[in-house]
Amino acid sequence: MASASSCPPKTARPVREQTRPPPFGERGRPAMPQALTDEQRQFAAENHNLIYKYLWDRRLEIDDYYDIAVFGYLRAVKRYLTEPWLRRYQFSTVAWHAMRQNIASFHRAEERRKETEQKYLKTLRTSPPDPFEELEAKLLLHDLAAVSSKEQYALASMRLQGYSIAETACIQGMSEKRVRGLLRELYRVYLCLYA
Repeated sequence: MASASSCPPKTARPVREQTRPPPFGERGRPAMPQALTDEQRQFAAENHNLIYKYLWDRRLEIDDYYDIAVFGYLRAVKRYLTEPWLRRYQFSTVAWHAMRQNIASFHRAEERRKETEQKYLKTLRTSPPDPFEELEAKLLLHDLAAVSSKEQYALASMRLQGYSIAETACIQGMSEKRVRGLLRELYRVYLCLYA
């Protein structure tokens, strides 16, 4: 008979202390940024040239990217002085990583903004009315006038102007089912006569 204890016993893992502060404050909101301490300010001032070196090495315009890179730099200063495990790296490594993250985040946000702008502009763009399409629509309405009732003619006219079935039904004060039925009947008659 196999015993239930044939599996090796599970060993309890030691609980590690959290070395990084949680990135979010209460209720999942981003934590409010804290002002730099005097020690952090002095450290930031001593290593300030790293921002320019990073931008120069990456061939980024200082006027365009300084304001973006500096926030990553300041975040690196805070983390480097408050999180002891980061001291095994040079500060320049930590700062470059943080500045790269900020600039990458900026570029992602810009791409999203451009995509959204393009989508919005596409909705605004309407092609100029084609005079031949307008002429065809008028000729079709002229043909339909001969074989349709006033009600069917009004519905066909609205549909040719671009109204949906639902909009046409609402404006004419009838059900969508009735609009579809009248247009279907008109279509059948038109095909019998002109096809």
